[in-house]
Amino acid sequence: MGARTFLQSARRLFHVAQKPDWEETYLLIKISVLGVAIVGGIGFVVRILFWLVGLYNLPQSQTTPTP
Repeated sequence: MGARTFLQSARRLFHVAQKPDWEETYLLIKISVLGVAIVGGIGFVVRILFWLVGLYNLPQSQTTPTP
């Protein structure tokens, strides 16, 4: 594909493409936030399970000092 053909294709694509409306943007934001929350929740549960089994020790900054 030459440069001229690429530029023609890009121009055609930008001419046909349209910006998403607010509803579509809001749906995309909700799906993204839900995905981040699910991945974070899974990571949190795995970390707690590793801590309970004994494969993970809490960092010194997160432990309570013993007198």
